Amino acid sequence: MPSAVPVMLAVAVLATASAPSPLPRGSADFRLGVFRAQVDSAVAARELPVISNGSAYLVCGSDDPRVEYEQYSFFQAPHGIKLLWKVTIGYHLGTSRGDLDTVLTDLRGLLGEPSSDVGGATGATNAAGEPIQPAARQVIWADPSTAVQLAARWGDGPPHPADRMMVTWTDRRLQRLVDARRKKGRTEEE
Repeated sequence: MPSAVPVMLAVAVLATASAPSPLPRGSADFRLGVFRAQVDSAVAARELPVISNGSAYLVCGSDDPRVEYEQYSFFQAPHGIKLLWKVTIGYHLGTSRGDLDTVLTDLRGLLGEPSSDVGGATGATNAAGEPIQPAARQVIWADPSTAVQLAARWGDGPPHPADRMMVTWTDRRLQRLVDARRKKGRTEEE
């Protein structure tokens, strides 16, 4: 029986070593799950122009020239504290596929390989031998507490700029509370 303990210990170590590490809870500019006051302070410290400010959200400009806006969404806990549950970063209209590739490279450096990548290059070509590019791309990183999504749709005209490209960070635990509150609100209205 003494030999079973080292074997069980070795299995536990291997299982822990192969388990993926959790995703970061944000970037250098924000952290999911922080208080509203912390977000307001960070936005003020970055000297970002406020576009719109409500009790459940804050929309501001960005210090990244590629970004049109940053939207911070808050969940109000029963005890009144507002917590950051979602951040949406909206890129300027006309973003190119090269811009998407740059953002994707940055996110891979921060988050590792994605859980899902839909709409990437397929290798297929048209009659002229040019690569066929899908009309949309969605890349997702997810773990039990955090989800990050990079998504873009492409226009029809030359040179095929995106009609919108966004990165959305979501606190999945707080999202469940937001969804439950929304569902409860619909039930009470019916």
